[in-house]
Amino acid sequence: MTKSTRAGVALLLVSAGLAGCGKHGSPSAPSALGAPSVHQPGGQPTPIQPSVTTIDPRVGSTRGGGWATITGADFQPGATVRLDGIAVTDLVRDSTTIAIWTTAHAPGNVDVVVTNPGGLESRLTGGYSYDPPDSFDFNGDWVAHAGFDYEIDMRFSIRNNVLVSVSCGASGPVTLSAPLSIRNGEFSFRSEDGLVIAGTLVSPVSAVGTIDVPACPAAPWWADKNSG
Repeated sequence: MTKSTRAGVALLLVSAGLAGCGKHGSPSAPSALGAPSVHQPGGQPTPIQPSVTTIDPRVGSTRGGGWATITGADFQPGATVRLDGIAVTDLVRDSTTIAIWTTAHAPGNVDVVVTNPGGLESRLTGGYSYDPPDSFDFNGDWVAHAGFDYEIDMRFSIRNNVLVSVSCGASGPVTLSAPLSIRNGEFSFRSEDGLVIAGTLVSPVSAVGTIDVPACPAAPWWADKNSG
């Protein structure tokens, strides 16, 4: 990924996922002097069959840059994910979830394939759809995280293509009534008092962008649409 915002989303997913993907099954412990050693038979470990159940969200932008979570069972550290046969960046959080972020792809439905290190795989046929970003809708309430470590709470709301409110960290909510120029899944806005916010939809329910206010100076953000 070349854009800093997309790199930030990737870093966030890595940070969240590392808590659930420590190295298990290979602890070492001191043994009594002279105790007999136990030797495991040689060869590769027994392959484990993964099982893919869902991917959410199941729709992303043809531009790529979207993130999603695959759920299922028996995912192993080192498992890989392919969408339409193309490897995507992934991280096994634990045995039941894998976080991915996507690259650009032509429109259409594609298979989701998870392959464990032993070579066994599970396929979700037609499980993910790449759609043009101009088919997504920015209107709604967005829950975001801003800053270079994505540690700052951020919120914004868009109604009828009008940016009605923005808050970022200690800045507090700013009420606006500014029409947005939304084109091809992107928008940008600059107010007379210096508020700057821009965004790009990477799925119907997720977006990335930048904001520049005193509490969040020139900061990237990523956001999910509030379904509540």
